[in-house]
Amino acid sequence: METESIKLDVHVKALSQPRSLGFLSTVVISQYREVEEFLINDKDDCGTSLGSYPDDSSTCHDPLISLTLPSFKPNDVYQHLQTQLHDHDLSEQISCKIVEAQQRQTSQSVYLPQQPPLFIIVSVKLTHKVYVVVPPLATDLDQEMSQGEEEESKTCAICLEELSTSDDYCEMPNCTHCFHEPCLTQWLIRDNNSCPLCRKPVDKQPESN
Repeated sequence: METESIKLDVHVKALSQPRSLGFLSTVVISQYREVEEFLINDKDDCGTSLGSYPDDSSTCHDPLISLTLPSFKPNDVYQHLQTQLHDHDLSEQISCKIVEAQQRQTSQSVYLPQQPPLFIIVSVKLTHKVYVVVPPLATDLDQEMSQGEEEESKTCAICLEELSTSDDYCEMPNCTHCFHEPCLTQWLIRDNNSCPLCRKPVDKQPESN
């Protein structure tokens, strides 16, 4: 079974723009897309990264996008991005980052008589995460069963108390189950001529070859 998610990373750097580029701010956007695969163990939800690689699908070769912005009003920035990206969520997140970068840059040049245009570099990384969920291995199930049997062997099934090396306990003749000797004696006195757990008869004779 596979599940998927998209991770978006946006990095923005704002610089003062050279006069040769005009009086409107410039935004240059580069996009990089990759696929990262994870192996998820359905038993404990632990994940292991299988590595990442560039997304080479034909629709993912994104050209460099260059925009000129007359203003940094959030809605204006969003509209300019949306006409190029055609993706609401992506345009919204990038526009927020651009406006934040412009505000930081402006606060550093607050004493200038006129705010110069900005040259803004935007790097966008889209990671397509693929999670491959695998069921528990048969060996894991066998191990769980063995652990259950081990816990069972440490407990007297008659009184439900733990068996310790200091206790008087005995093993059944025709199976490997152990019980406190007083508990087993009382069990057998009540005409229960079998193991309390597996019900094998106590007086059963071993089969001859």
